[in-house]
Amino acid sequence: MFDSWSDEFSEPLRRALDPPIPVLVDWSVALGGEPSTGFRRDEVSMRAKTAGLDTTATVPGHLHAWARTTTGAWIGLVTTAIPTVNRGGYVRARQWCPAHALTRNEPDGENGARR
Repeated sequence: MFDSWSDEFSEPLRRALDPPIPVLVDWSVALGGEPSTGFRRDEVSMRAKTAGLDTTATVPGHLHAWARTTTGAWIGLVTTAIPTVNRGGYVRARQWCPAHALTRNEPDGENGARR
């Protein structure tokens, strides 16, 4: 995963997690919100409203790695899915997400998947 990124600094800028950590992914945060489509809500088709991808969902996933950005923020590599609104389907995703979009998903309810 990080083969082409040499890290010569004393503080690591990346970390692979093995095994991956269970997390919850807030897609509304991970995708950074959607720009205005130019459509009023009543102009979006019922098909899109009832079977489109639910980019407001918070869903379980797995955190595979952390990497630091030039702004000092951490981003996490997650595998998860974006469900359809009617929960009749989903699209698998492997994506880098900002740390504030991720929450540790533990059975005992402890939170805080951040580095």
